[in-house]
Amino acid sequence: MPVIIDTEKCGKIQNCPGEGLCIKICEQNAIEEREGDVFLIPEKCDDCDLCIQSCPNKAISKDG
Repeated sequence: MPVIIDTEKCGKIQNCPGEGLCIKICEQNAIEEREGDVFLIPEKCDDCDLCIQSCPNKAISKDG
């Protein structure tokens, strides 16, 4: 099951204490930046959960 990004908690790259850490650590390139927003490419997500563990805003989860 691909992860879910809560866009309200995320606050976009500009408000991320990790400066887009989820994008930087995703080995599958399943998370990318699009116009300042964090965007998930579900078909690339391999359920490693690194982004969930690393998100400083707790904006990424497996359940909405």
